[in-house]
Amino acid sequence: MNVVCTVPGSKSVTQRALVLAALADGPSELRGALDCDDSRRLREALRALGARIEDADPAAWRVTPGPLRVSTAPLECGNAGTALRFLAALALLIDDPLTLDGDEHLRRRPLGDLADALATLGVAATWRGRPGCPPVTLRRTGQPGDAVTVESERSSQFASALLLVAPRLPAGLSIRLSGPVVSRPYLALTVECLRGFGVAVEDAAAGTELRVAPGGPRGTSSFVEGDWSSAAFLLAAARIAGRALRLANLRDDSAQGDRAIVELLAGLDRPAPRTFDLRDCPDLLPPLAAAAAFAPGVTTISGVAHARVKESDRLAVLAEGFRRAGVRVGELPDGLRLEPGDDPGPATLEPHDDHRMAMAFGLLGLRRPGLRVSNPGCVGKSFPGFWDELERLR
Repeated sequence: MNVVCTVPGSKSVTQRALVLAALADGPSELRGALDCDDSRRLREALRALGARIEDADPAAWRVTPGPLRVSTAPLECGNAGTALRFLAALALLIDDPLTLDGDEHLRRRPLGDLADALATLGVAATWRGRPGCPPVTLRRTGQPGDAVTVESERSSQFASALLLVAPRLPAGLSIRLSGPVVSRPYLALTVECLRGFGVAVEDAAAGTELRVAPGGPRGTSSFVEGDWSSAAFLLAAARIAGRALRLANLRDDSAQGDRAIVELLAGLDRPAPRTFDLRDCPDLLPPLAAAAAFAPGVTTISGVAHARVKESDRLAVLAEGFRRAGVRVGELPDGLRLEPGDDPGPATLEPHDDHRMAMAFGLLGLRRPGLRVSNPGCVGKSFPGFWDELERLR
């Protein structure tokens, strides 16, 4: 009999919709939004900047925009990298200095490429610690122009942050993407969210330039679709446990790039050696690696050098944890080489406060019952109910 699970609302859509609703011309209602640590951080910051967000009803949040005002205290982002990048771009719309900070992990997350783009639009950055990383104070020094170039090799979030504020700029904004674009589907998701709020976006120059017209966003009522990034862990878990799984509230035609997990997991049935390039969907590294740890022969995952600057150095953390779990693993500059190994017996795996590392290690525990994950609560960053859903597949 099929196990039926419901995945939470998309974290990526929730974050984008919150920003757009806070910048809209009237109230919005977000139904099915994800209530997780990252969402709470962004909600608190947007409230500090003048938005009214009513979230007592978990099924429907109401967001009423207000005049953007500066926060007298730094906006604390915790370990929410998306919130950090999206909030940084709001400096283009605020007259007074905006200071952003986070925990020890976020203080290692790069922001320099976005700060460089903001500088060309008239925003000066003052680094309060390590250059290029928070804490940082951003101050608008003049009226922004209508064109900018942003590096896109390390993160697509820099371009997404600019896209979200672009309709509120006097002349809109043309954003040129410089270098190889990682996680391109996340940009497509940002564009889809903008259009859902009534913003005109043109994808020009063979995908290397995006043009956003001025005007909007418009207040709207929208439904946050299920999260394919979270679903990926449950689908990998079902494969590892040998269970049939049906997931509710997912869109097969979603703009979320992580719906590629279905095809990737099927690819593990190919004869070894097999290779997967995850440049466009780096968040699938942990669930795919966990499933590959039980697939016959050698699996190589590549194209994810930028996974080293996520909530943790994910390549190093996965390699360390998988070895303790008995998996034969080689750490590559841009990926991992995996081969099944033996059950080493009881072991505790350290996720380094990274939600996706904890979930990946939890998947290994489906076939290695002696494994434990330290700080399992860190999954609350994106999937608070993960452990309950995993138990249903055990």
